[in-house]
Amino acid sequence: MVRIAAVLFAMLLTAVAGSAQAQTDYPSRPVKLVVPFAAGGPTDVVARILADMLSARWGGQSIVIENRPGAGTIVATAAVANAPKDGYTFLVATNSLLINPAIGQKLPYDTLRDFAAVTMIATQPVALVANKELPANSVPELVALAKRSAEPLNYTSPGPRGVGHLAGEMLQQRAGIKMQHINYNGSAPALVDLIAGRVPVMFDIWHSAKRYVDTGQIKIIAGASAERLSDTPDTPTIAESYPGFAVMAMNALYGPSGIPAPVLTKVSTEVRAIVESSEFREKTKHLGIHTWGTTPQELDAWTRKEIANWAEVAKAANIKVD
Repeated sequence: MVRIAAVLFAMLLTAVAGSAQAQTDYPSRPVKLVVPFAAGGPTDVVARILADMLSARWGGQSIVIENRPGAGTIVATAAVANAPKDGYTFLVATNSLLINPAIGQKLPYDTLRDFAAVTMIATQPVALVANKELPANSVPELVALAKRSAEPLNYTSPGPRGVGHLAGEMLQQRAGIKMQHINYNGSAPALVDLIAGRVPVMFDIWHSAKRYVDTGQIKIIAGASAERLSDTPDTPTIAESYPGFAVMAMNALYGPSGIPAPVLTKVSTEVRAIVESSEFREKTKHLGIHTWGTTPQELDAWTRKEIANWAEVAKAANIKVD
């Protein structure tokens, strides 16, 4: 028994030493950040700023950006899910990671089983905006308009089954109104038709819509985040009419599940230090994002809650992708 105990103790010491060594040596080669979009978009820009600052923090170690667009972010997400579990490949994720499983999308991965949450990077507020001629200037007025309309009130978003689309479904369910989502491929064409009056209402990333509100081409009805928009504090939120309503776009870092705990902790700690720094905020302020670092445990809990929330909304709206 004494000999067995000694062997087990030696194995434990070896494991602890190995973990400590892994954290000390990491990273010993290039780290890859996979972006599920083409180069040049907001997520890609955030990833590249993060990569540059992380490389500097790690003594010049190379951080490689790999752009893998396709299938509504599924191509990139699947690649990371199947990557080696060594802490050298991470996904710069968006809301699609949470919404796709919530709407019943058939996926080559399981979001909760196949990914390790690392840290939140940033969020972007969403706003409810409208054509300037719409006879409603607040959420109560919009709800009243929808209730007295013979047909469902049309609304749009940057794309089907995205955060803007589901925000509209959530508003319908909370307010007891009928709305019809009009599909567009991207924010730009949707905004063109919103300005022209071909669609009256839109849920969009506030940073995208703000320039048109500022020039008077469209108007803002409400913020969709839990708190009022910082640059238009007099504009109420939807939550002020329907408590608990909170929608935001996000970028967060995930790796394949099974990453060694010391490596996961190190990456999370280092990235959080960057995104919470004044330098990162200054470099990304033109994107209209709010930086937000979290622990892996906090991001994992948030991920599970968001998937459950969107699944409830999608089920009630009968949104399902087979």
